[in-house]
Amino acid sequence: MQREHEYKHLADNARKRGGEEQNAQFRAQWEILASTYVQLADQSKKIDDTGTHYNPLDRTRTVWPSSPT
Repeated sequence: MQREHEYKHLADNARKRGGEEQNAQFRAQWEILASTYVQLADQSKKIDDTGTHYNPLDRTRTVWPSSPT
């Protein structure tokens, strides 16, 4: 649930920045970014609801596996 809230917070910040933007193209890009964060929030909620946990940035990992050669 924490990631969902983080993404929603990022979406709110992007909308705020977009609302302050004078350039219409930049404003549209901020809105696209905000909608992407909302999609990520929805996806993370679905993952949390199913109990599936995948963290692509596992901070406990100190050594990355070597690539197969």
